[in-house]
This record gives sequence, structure tokens and C-alpha cells, in this order.
Amino acid sequence: MNILEEGAAQLGISLTEDRLNSFAAYLRELNLWRGRINLLSRGDDREIIVKDFLDSLTIVKYLSMNSLVMDLGSGAGFPGIPLKIVRPDLKLLLLEATRKKVFFLKEAQRKLGLIDVEIRWVGEDRGLEDLWGAFDFVVSRAFGSLPKFAENGIQFSKRGGILLAMKGKKGKEELEESLHFLERMGLSLLFREEVRLPFLHQERVLIGLRKL
Repeated sequence: MNILEEGAAQLGISLTEDRLNSFAAYLRELNLWRGRINLLSRGDDREIIVKDFLDSLTIVKYLSMNSLVMDLGSGAGFPGIPLKIVRPDLKLLLLEATRKKVFFLKEAQRKLGLIDVEIRWVGEDRGLEDLWGAFDFVVSRAFGSLPKFAENGIQFSKRGGILLAMKGKKGKEELEESLHFLERMGLSLLFREEVRLPFLHQERVLIGLRKL
């Protein structure tokens, strides 16, 4: 947790003891479940803390208070659960297509005592129409290409809402190649920021698209 605390400080985030305890509990659940289902490919706890926890926290500053946030393709809960631990004011929905990962997310929510968090499975009978046009932010860390994320995320964003994509160093090229397509969809580029992960100094590209 010292690595997490120091890395978060480099991102301008101060972690209280309660929040560090929540991250420790989350890490325990990840390690417990990774042996049961294909949840993570990380080699050790340090990798999870730096490449998953800290990476998730790079977008904290963009999320306005009390906003409604969808984590599209949440997987093992990134970036949604770390965001919720640090920003309990957020109202969060985790959307995931793999049923086993949905089971994990629900158990993690229960163990961490997270409130104002809803977890939905893409394949459930009632569909997702009730979520269309509802969210202030739709975020994703590993949903595929930028156009694919935009095509899937735009339906859930309210007018004036923001799609926030977390990309690797090739994100700049991807944005340049797809910007015209994104604009035709009704999205405008709000920001593009290059950040480096603490300790690893790997480049990340954060892309914000506003729904017109």
C-alpha cells in the first residue's frame, strides 16, 4: 500500500487510511478470484497496484462531483471500482459482458461495502434501454478501438455528456485517424492529455469526447 499511496500522491490524490484499507481488500478479492476465472494477467501485487489501480486514478480529476458514471466493459472493475473508492460521491454503473466477471464485481461490491454502485450484465433479459442517454460520463479502459468505444458508449451518454477513453501511447494516432468519423457521429474533441504512470513512466493518452 506504500506504493499505492506514493503513486496516488504523484497524481495529486491523497489516500486516507480507510481508502487504503479498501484498496487492500479489493486486492485480496482480485487475488482470490484470479485463480477461479480469467480475471487478470498481472504477475504480482505491485503490477496490479501500478498498472491497474494507479492507472484507473489518472481520470479522477475529470469527473465532476456527484456525476453519474458508466464503466463500459468493466472487466475486473477498472477503472470503476478504484474511482469509487477515491470518489464516493460518484454514482457508478459497471457494465460487463462476461457473466463470471459480473459475479466477481458483485462480490467485490459486497465485500467493500460500496453504495450507489449498480452492476449490470450485458446479456440480461431486461435489456439496457433504461440506461440510454442517462450518464454524465461513460469511461472505458480496455474496450477496443476508439471508434468501437464511441459507437457503444454514445447511446448511454446524455446530451453534453462525455465519453472518456483511456488509451496507450498509440492513442494519439488512433484519435487522428478516427476524428472525422467521431465528429460525424456527433462527438467533438474536448481534450486529449498525455500522462505517465508513476514508477513505470508508461505513457497513457486520455481522450475526452463530448456528445453534441
